[in-house]
Amino acid sequence: MNDNPLAGLVVAERSAKPRDNGLTMIADWGMPCGEQQDFLSVGNPFVDLAKIAVGISALLDAGTLSRKIQLYAANDILTFPGGQFLEYSVVHCITDEYMQACVKAGFPCIEVSDNLLAIDLDSKSELIRRARQAYGLRVLGEVGKKEGLDAKYDLAEDASRCLSAGAEKVFLEAADFFAGDVREEELERIAERCGIENVIFELPGPWIEGITMSDIHRITRWLLGRFGAEVNIANVSPDNVLKVEALRLGIGVNAGA
Repeated sequence: MNDNPLAGLVVAERSAKPRDNGLTMIADWGMPCGEQQDFLSVGNPFVDLAKIAVGISALLDAGTLSRKIQLYAANDILTFPGGQFLEYSVVHCITDEYMQACVKAGFPCIEVSDNLLAIDLDSKSELIRRARQAYGLRVLGEVGKKEGLDAKYDLAEDASRCLSAGAEKVFLEAADFFAGDVREEELERIAERCGIENVIFELPGPWIEGITMSDIHRITRWLLGRFGAEVNIANVSPDNVLKVEALRLGIGVNAGA
């Protein structure tokens, strides 16, 4: 219970952990364990998922990686390696070795994406099923392509197939939906097809050409305004977690539409 006298002044209600909606996912780009622990002492109530981005999991020594996963688990935060690492394993025909290594490292979950791959929906669905059934891993799917690439399949169908195969939620790739004009109609179509509670909207970052901090703020506000405070948001940087939570509660910087 929060006994801060100021907390009682907040009118908006917010679900508490563990929650199924209103999820916030952080992107961890190799944050040192000490910094991670300090961050969690403040940010823990507001973070539900942590992605150790791209292939950074492979660059950490075993003890550090294990400690990071354990720190998140102790704070009820589901941790998984970035989906591009799975894509790397597909390209090199080592998907079973990848899934085995994830289990051995202590990851409870993986992301199955095709940001940079040309993979059919049947094969993508099979990866999700294999991760769950053969390796006991939880799975988060993702749809959409990185900048400059076109999706081969209908994105709503792609997301729906991921969920049917056993993915718990589906990320919507920021580069496909938020680079340039927001693809509002496509986002709405996917949310209507799959259920808003089953999709997680990725925020864009500086790795996407032309994206600024004001763009990230504007898109965060758009998501909250369109889908409500309990919308699922991903790729929040750790130093922006409290800012996003304040926006959810209506006590943040609400200017700058």
